[in-house]
Amino acid sequence: MAALGASQILGYGTLYYAFPLLVPGIAAEFGVSQPWLFGVYSLGFLLGGFAAPAAGRLMDRRGAPRIMAAGSAAAGALLAALALSPGPWGLAGLVLVLEIVSVTVLYDAAFASLARIHGAGARRAITRLTLVGGFASTLFWPLTDALAGTFGWRGTWAVFAGLHLTLGLGLHLWLAGRERRLGPSVAVPVAAGDPAPRPVAAVSALPDGMGAAAFLAVASGFALSAVLISALGVHMVPILTAAGLGAQATLVAMLMGPAQVGIRLVDALFWRRLHPLTVAAISALALPAAVAGLVSGLPVWLAGPALAVLFGVGQGLASIVRGSVPLALFGETGYGARLGRLALIRTLASAGAPVFFAMLMAGLGLDAALAVLAGVGLVAALPILWLRARLDAGGHLAPLL
Repeated sequence: MAALGASQILGYGTLYYAFPLLVPGIAAEFGVSQPWLFGVYSLGFLLGGFAAPAAGRLMDRRGAPRIMAAGSAAAGALLAALALSPGPWGLAGLVLVLEIVSVTVLYDAAFASLARIHGAGARRAITRLTLVGGFASTLFWPLTDALAGTFGWRGTWAVFAGLHLTLGLGLHLWLAGRERRLGPSVAVPVAAGDPAPRPVAAVSALPDGMGAAAFLAVASGFALSAVLISALGVHMVPILTAAGLGAQATLVAMLMGPAQVGIRLVDALFWRRLHPLTVAAISALALPAAVAGLVSGLPVWLAGPALAVLFGVGQGLASIVRGSVPLALFGETGYGARLGRLALIRTLASAGAPVFFAMLMAGLGLDAALAVLAGVGLVAALPILWLRARLDAGGHLAPLL
């Protein structure tokens, strides 16, 4: 568990959170615009979504830790090549490939590793992993800023390459050595000191004939929630500024981070007996509730912090349930491939959300744009609530410990 947590901090810190901080230096050296670089990054994110199903199937066949080890080696090599980029087009090509490779080392890959190590009892481990992974930005924002100020963007990527080729690769190779063979029962913990998981069969919790409808409900609910997460995540500070918080908008937006970590801690300590689908419903409802205060006309000094906190709650839980819900509903077999399909659907739905929301704000105004976003969030909650009610009525929502 500690090994995967460290690898997720490294992965998200270097492959996700660092890029925006390095963009100004890259743009200045190559004479390109920052929006152009962010456009390349967004395209890479979309290509990574397309690659996710194939990566998931490969993890099911070969074992997720082995694929993560190969991903760390590839990421290290690509980061080293980025540090030596001769021009913007070469850099753009490397960024696109790096974003494709990133799907083999980030959360979905880690969730697949936990499923193979802990079997169908991996829900608790998934929560703990996201709790640890939430510190990636806290550690790597200041680290990236310090490295860029000392060594520039090239030197920063060179350091990150070394971390992937040593720490990341080493951790994933160690995990691969402890990986169990796919089977019907749960294996031993990944590290000394981890509590042994309760034996549980790796079978679906769904009634016969409901698999397709359940997958459609989960996929549509997660995808529409991702639209709201993507739009709010990019536009949080501009929204709060336009709502009247002015220079305080950035400080208020920072409440999102503690809320995200706090709700994951609540889930780890107090919600262990809740079915993951119940947690998914809480996440889905928290997201539209986040913008409800601004839409309803509450004072901005109250609605602004509520927006940041509730968004942190919804986003924090969304990272957990994207791994725990498919495992609880559909079982361990084919888990990696299923995560890949869900990732593709989520990416296709959310990739254009920031641009779409910016157009709404420009054309309709802030209040109307937020109302549309809240509507999308409410629609996202409906399939999750329907599936939960259907399974609860049939007695299929027994708590998972």
